[in-house]
Amino acid sequence: MRSILLLIFLCPLLSACLGPVDMGPGLDKISFGFSESMRWRDYPGAATYVHPDVRENFLEQFKEDEDLHVVESSILSVAMDASAKRANVVYVMKYYRLPSTRIEKWRWEQQWQLIQEKVAKPGVWLIENAPPTLPWKE
Repeated sequence: MRSILLLIFLCPLLSACLGPVDMGPGLDKISFGFSESMRWRDYPGAATYVHPDVRENFLEQFKEDEDLHVVESSILSVAMDASAKRANVVYVMKYYRLPSTRIEKWRWEQQWQLIQEKVAKPGVWLIENAPPTLPWKE
């Protein structure tokens, strides 16, 4: 009787171990989070989506700039290579920078990679490449 109860208890646990590996939130949600952070000028928040190797470069470009006003922030396309755990994403930000009121467009072709330290833990999508130089910083 005890072995039957033990088997009933262990079956759900063992079947859970055989399920698919959790890859974490999808790139669509992650890239939307990046876009929203940019839209609301939360550059430190947006930097959390950038790989630590290029994060400082990103933050340097978006330092405190009270003259920069983001009008629109969007992901135009996502080309996923699931087997390589990589994706190419086209991000566009429309903005104006005072004293001008002319709306400009800045485009960043991002390379995202799923970084997974342990198979049993969810991975994290991060942008690997540094952003292009902003027009007013050239």
